[in-house]
Amino acid sequence: MRDITRVTVGRSLSRGRATWLALSAVMLGAMCTASWAAQSAGSDVLARSIALYPTLKSYADTGTVVIEGPGTVDRSKFKTYFRQGGSLDFFFEYQGVAREGAGGSLDMSFHRMVLWMLDGELQTFNQQQRTHQTIPRESGRQVAAMHGAAVATAGTSILIPSLIFSQAKLPGVIFQIQQPTDAGFETLNGRRCHKIIGMAGQYYPSGQMTNVRQVTVWIDAESLLVRKVFEDTPKGYAIGSYLRTTVTIEPRANSKLDDSKFQFTVPLQQ
Repeated sequence: MRDITRVTVGRSLSRGRATWLALSAVMLGAMCTASWAAQSAGSDVLARSIALYPTLKSYADTGTVVIEGPGTVDRSKFKTYFRQGGSLDFFFEYQGVAREGAGGSLDMSFHRMVLWMLDGELQTFNQQQRTHQTIPRESGRQVAAMHGAAVATAGTSILIPSLIFSQAKLPGVIFQIQQPTDAGFETLNGRRCHKIIGMAGQYYPSGQMTNVRQVTVWIDAESLLVRKVFEDTPKGYAIGSYLRTTVTIEPRANSKLDDSKFQFTVPLQQ
């Protein structure tokens, strides 16, 4: 009787293990399928958004930037105008608003950077450095000038322009995103948006990757325009240290823009 009981119990346990293993395999397969589907959907939405921007006849936006670090929060604003047709015209202005910390709030409006192009001639103005440059198209330095402004503008001078001027290969964060995953939908300012999460980084000529961080992008489900970008703390930061950047954008596509949007008068030096 005892031998029969042992055999019966052993067979039951074996069947239980087999059933558990089979269920685990099914669950693992389902999880892998769901993960692949999310990555596929994320890649598709991101690719369609990237493909849209160079086709726009005009583009305009206003935006805000919030940079959070230990003990401080920097706030800035920017605006962008672009149109193409008879000519290629562009305008971008970035201006600091305030630096907030334990000691109060500091006015940062002196931190101002302007880039504007009318009929293909690019000009730049840096209020803090009190510099004004004119960069003709034939000089071959316009892309370098836009890239060079990225540090002073928290990357916003090439965030959307890198999508608009896709042939310039500007290293905007959207192009740096790898393995984008669709994290569902969220509503921003009344607009339904795809939430895409991925990892971004920049490469040295040696091939080594640097500035690796998680990036989340919210893309308007109807217009496919980027509405928000969040960059988390890059890997390698010391414990307790952090750097988080949030860019919020109100974009408009293919609206009528007159010449005044692409002109700027350099202030007289004080």
